[in-house]
Amino acid sequence: MTGGLRHKVLAVLLGVHAWSAVPARAEEALGPFALTDFAARLVEVYNAGNVSGLHAVLAPALQASYPPEKLREALTRCRVLTRDILRLSTPSWGARTYGFFAAYAEPGVFEMILEIDPQARIVYLLITDDIDAKAQQCRLSDRAQDGMTRSP
Repeated sequence: MTGGLRHKVLAVLLGVHAWSAVPARAEEALGPFALTDFAARLVEVYNAGNVSGLHAVLAPALQASYPPEKLREALTRCRVLTRDILRLSTPSWGARTYGFFAAYAEPGVFEMILEIDPQARIVYLLITDDIDAKAQQCRLSDRAQDGMTRSP
């Protein structure tokens, strides 16, 4: 394998598949730092605009709701709101599979709610500057009432 090809394969494996928060078996419980570790890697994928990397870590229901082209549009709307996320706080509230974070981004501080399943795949993601707004610019959800909606 040539050096360039090896680096491309390694980048794909590290960026998409080698998320260490994923338990080896579905019946294993997520560790105490799985959510924060996952969130940190999510920010890297988010900032890179890596649609395939993001799609790979969506729960099956979200993968069905957000095929790659629709996910690209959703990610673009999110990035218009936040631009790059510089860092996340530790979760201010939550458990092993969900948490409420402060997302420190270029234009300001946003609230981020992240929920993952036992296989460390995204079940719900919201990044917002107004948690009470009915229409949210940056939300990934498979629930009809929570579906990503455009701001008026």
